[in-house]
Amino acid sequence: MRKRWLILGAIGALVLVAVLGWWGYRQYQTNRSLETFLNNKYQRAFFEMTSQVQNLEVLFAKSVIVTDPSLAIMLLMDIRQQAAFAQANLGQLPLNDMLAGRTARFLAQAGEYGNSLSREILQGGVIEAKHRETLNSLYQQSAELNRELQGVQARVAQNNSYFGAFFEEVRNNLQKTPDNIVQTDFAALDKQMQRYPTLVYDGPFSEHLERVEPKNLSGMAEIQPEEAQNKALAFIEKSPGVNYAAVVTGMTNGRIPAHRVEVTPEGDSEQKTVLDISQKGGKAIWMFNSRPIGEPNVSIDQARQNALQFLHDRGFGEMSPTYYLRQGNSVMFNFAAVQKNVILYPDLVKVTVALDNGGIIGTEATGYLMSHGQRDLPEPKVSKEQAQSAINPSLVVSGGRLVLIPAGVTGEKLAYEFPAKLGEDNYLVYVNALTGREENVLRLIETSDGTLTM
Repeated sequence: MRKRWLILGAIGALVLVAVLGWWGYRQYQTNRSLETFLNNKYQRAFFEMTSQVQNLEVLFAKSVIVTDPSLAIMLLMDIRQQAAFAQANLGQLPLNDMLAGRTARFLAQAGEYGNSLSREILQGGVIEAKHRETLNSLYQQSAELNRELQGVQARVAQNNSYFGAFFEEVRNNLQKTPDNIVQTDFAALDKQMQRYPTLVYDGPFSEHLERVEPKNLSGMAEIQPEEAQNKALAFIEKSPGVNYAAVVTGMTNGRIPAHRVEVTPEGDSEQKTVLDISQKGGKAIWMFNSRPIGEPNVSIDQARQNALQFLHDRGFGEMSPTYYLRQGNSVMFNFAAVQKNVILYPDLVKVTVALDNGGIIGTEATGYLMSHGQRDLPEPKVSKEQAQSAINPSLVVSGGRLVLIPAGVTGEKLAYEFPAKLGEDNYLVYVNALTGREENVLRLIETSDGTLTM
């Protein structure tokens, strides 16, 4: 009898251990799920806040130099909006008031100043020297905060850390309150994930216009798949003495409906080139060759000439190189169409050149196909000198040329483009060639790989 009770007791103990083990495992799984959920929440809020602070830096930089009231109002309203978004995301992070207080106050003050100054201008006020001093101070602070946040991203990426664990470390370790606003709440958020998304540069006014129908393809007939194959073969750059085969692999229904074509050199199925050929007109929308690229042997200048010749040979007409961005062992150039010495920024073509042999490995012509056509360009009513007088006198202005820039969804404006400098910051200022009003300001970011605009 006693033996039986011992056996039952042992079984009961085993069952209890099993139940406790199962309960513990379920608790562990629940905690892991919660940890993952919170980590994703913190990560999303942090990345969005970083993006918004970066936008604030650019907006403040532009607001310091603008002179046109309507453009200033637009920038200031954007500042208010971005500051509000950044505040909301900051509030999602597990930081107490000691850590987040000053950053939150900075964002609140930045948004409030943008709001109050825009209202003042709407009521007939002008941006005075005292306003520019405040805007410049806010620009410097937002730039410093942006640098700190980029450092935080780099640290988390380098250590492969969870955001939740990272902020817990911050709460435990950060006790002192630094004096500088940027070093306040995020002084300990040191060296994290490099920049949030990689910037892919298309050049000034690179946003392709959303037209009902691509202007460059207007009136053209539909082509059959066999003709699309021939168009693809005619477009790509071929090696001498090599035969190529083209096959349509499907249809795409994007902004410009297209035949998807793969082109393969004979005997080398790994060296595929993929193209989208427009169903209407048979134009190459984009092309990409994924071959491995060797060590650079070609200069940027030679690569630019190769790209320009490639476009000329394929009937693109007069094109002007604008900006470029080097990407590893290749370089992407932006070309805009030219009419009567006016740069047509909406008519953009991107060409990627491999720097090992100077070959063309990629093109993207959506902007060109959506916008290009012969235009009835107006004569400027304002001289270049008169247009330059509309620019903030604090800027050091050089050059100046006529360009066509997008305005709204389908509109365009003739403007003078002026490169300008304030301290170490570079800008492009656009002044309407018909009214003499400042139309837009872009900030130039110089890098070792090329020039970015924001």
